[in-house]
Amino acid sequence: MRIARITFGLLLALAGLVATAVGAVAAFWLVGPDNTISTPARGLTSSGVAVVTAPALLDRHGPTLHVTATGDKPLFVGVGQDLDVSDYLSGAANTRLIRFDPPRTFGTQEMRGRTNKLTPPGELDWWVAQSAPGTQSISWPIQDGKYDVVVMNADGTPAVNAQVSFGIQVHRLFGICLLILGAGILVLAVGLTLILRRRPAKQLSTASSRGAELTPEAPVRTPATDAPAPAMQPAAEFDYSISPFAPERVSPFAPVDTKAEPKRTSVPAEQMQPTAAAPLTATPAAATTARAAAARAGTASASVGTGSTGAGTGSAGARAGAGSAGAGAGSTGAGAGSTGAGAGSAGAGAGSAGAGARSAGAGTGGGGVNGATRSQSGVARPTPVALPAAPVFMSAAAVARAKAPVLIGGPVDGAGPAWSRRGEPEMRIEKVDEDEVVPLAASPEFEKSDEAVRRTAALLASGALLLTTTSCGLVPPKNSLTAPESRPAVTLADAQTIVQHYNEVNNKANQTRDAKLSATVEGYPTLAQTQAGFVIGRKLDAAGKDTSKPFTYTTPEIGAPQFSSYPMRFVVSSGISNAPGSRQLGVWQRENAGSPWLLTHSVYPSKTVALPTVDGLRTPEPADLSQLDQQPEAVAQDLATYLTAGPKAPQAKRFIAAPSLTSLLQQRSSSKLNDTAEPYIASVTDAFLPAGKPLSFITASGDALVFLTLTEQYLQRVEPGSNAFWTSGEATAFSNGAKYTQTLHQDYLHQVAVVIPSKANGGPVRVLSIDPQLIGAGGA
Repeated sequence: MRIARITFGLLLALAGLVATAVGAVAAFWLVGPDNTISTPARGLTSSGVAVVTAPALLDRHGPTLHVTATGDKPLFVGVGQDLDVSDYLSGAANTRLIRFDPPRTFGTQEMRGRTNKLTPPGELDWWVAQSAPGTQSISWPIQDGKYDVVVMNADGTPAVNAQVSFGIQVHRLFGICLLILGAGILVLAVGLTLILRRRPAKQLSTASSRGAELTPEAPVRTPATDAPAPAMQPAAEFDYSISPFAPERVSPFAPVDTKAEPKRTSVPAEQMQPTAAAPLTATPAAATTARAAAARAGTASASVGTGSTGAGTGSAGARAGAGSAGAGAGSTGAGAGSTGAGAGSAGAGAGSAGAGARSAGAGTGGGGVNGATRSQSGVARPTPVALPAAPVFMSAAAVARAKAPVLIGGPVDGAGPAWSRRGEPEMRIEKVDEDEVVPLAASPEFEKSDEAVRRTAALLASGALLLTTTSCGLVPPKNSLTAPESRPAVTLADAQTIVQHYNEVNNKANQTRDAKLSATVEGYPTLAQTQAGFVIGRKLDAAGKDTSKPFTYTTPEIGAPQFSSYPMRFVVSSGISNAPGSRQLGVWQRENAGSPWLLTHSVYPSKTVALPTVDGLRTPEPADLSQLDQQPEAVAQDLATYLTAGPKAPQAKRFIAAPSLTSLLQQRSSSKLNDTAEPYIASVTDAFLPAGKPLSFITASGDALVFLTLTEQYLQRVEPGSNAFWTSGEATAFSNGAKYTQTLHQDYLHQVAVVIPSKANGGPVRVLSIDPQLIGAGGA
């Protein structure tokens, strides 16, 4: 069991050492108190317009990403969705980071393309994180989805040269590293404890007290004499004269049943083979050592009969009677005129006596063998011999058991002394029956070691469970979005900023009639109407005294559908500061990721017209269009036919006319009557046609909000032999006073907003507003 304990301790110590090293390196070198793992700064260059990461490099979400860039030029650092970044850099040369090998190696791929200057990235609003002006770093909590990190020059020019470092901040990472460090130290301490542990003194005392209940498994040699039995001592201090550790003993530690009386058999000394031994002699130094040892052990000496006997005991000696069985000899030892006592590790006693007197000398050392001499007058005495000494390669517990009285001839269970005094000493071999041996698994030592192992295993399991529960949340989860990537066209805050920006720029452009400035915030068809209005204004108001009054769109309501590609659009319904009786309903569109938001469609319905809510607008799917009562293209064609034919057209019943539509029809009818009354005009026709593709959105109710564009040509045929030209009005801004002999025409561009009901809701198409603008005039 000790080997298993040591092996287990070695494994724990090794594991604890590794955990301690890993925890220390991670906590104080890789991470630090800011919970951030950072890469060294690395030079990233591109001959193109940007350095951008591939979406695969950010395939997990949760931690906070830190990016810092430095360079000779002002740099921009931003994070955007892949659909925006890819569209922004589409066709432009750039360098893509496709692989990262810790600690600082990046695999790159050069993307060929144009090296033209791009829209400055700081002017775009789709970045989910971007460096502030004057800084070149970002901190962004990584989100689920496809995102790219972009480093480029702040002005959008090519040739990027930057030193870039990346960092990942994981919540509680430093604390977990310290926990691993502490757990490693704990496991290391447990392992060393198992390796270096020794049995405590209490176990030694218990083992010694159990010695009296044990019996040897093999025969034990004990002398039988006529001398009175020595006084019994505690098992740990019992004095005996011979070593019980004969070579034939198997183990003195097997437990026995003390309730049964051991069976003993005696073997006469004549059957014993004498053991030869070297003569034992005493030296003054040995005698001195013996007397000192005897004094420490509290032993006494006494003289018996006519001779004298000296006796001494050592603190941990083994008592044995030294003698030999010689033919016809009845004494052991040798005497010569005086009584002496010898002591040492292999001491010998010597004494002398007169005729008819005898003496015996005995001496013991701290770990020696007692010698005894005996003499009788007129009898030849053999040379003193010594029995083999007890083995010394024993633990303290083994020695304590070996000194139990049952092993050295002391009384067992109240039995008389094993020492007897007869005329001549005889050797007796006592045999003790082998008793039942306790299995290893049932021994107290095994149970205690097993309990220690179980407690250690429970402690380690608890620590592993703690580390698991606290560190599972540290592993960032893999990105799980599998659907096509999409996002709202704009955030509410960005949309409001866009509208505010339009108000500012549009008012400036109106004051100066600057079509180019208007082109930065407007797109077709709204821009076409604005530019035509500026042409007319400059013609009719050359002095610029009748410019448009400044106005703003107020309290905008934003409808931002989801888009997975460009172009993207959002709808705004707002009030008009200088027209309280009207509202503005417009569509802003971004053609690509690098282009600005432009107002493309704009109508001005009356407040008396109920407008659909823009909250929850979405782009139409084929299934949505199939649920409409009419398709947008068909509605555009029917509306054009209706306007061309007038109020009595069959298509008129398919529409609910807005006030602006009714007014337009009345104006055209009146113009036709007035123009045909002129003598040089033979006839008048008015034709409307759909222009472009209808722009549709599905409302929360399932109806479709559709923006249409119509063209109108108002044509007057000149009487043969006559000529005609524009003399006044808005048409003069485009005709330049030229005379025409065949026709005169005016060209209009109309923006229309309608609501097409779903089949479930039913009903006619509601025209919300129609807003015309003369964009040309001439003739033939």
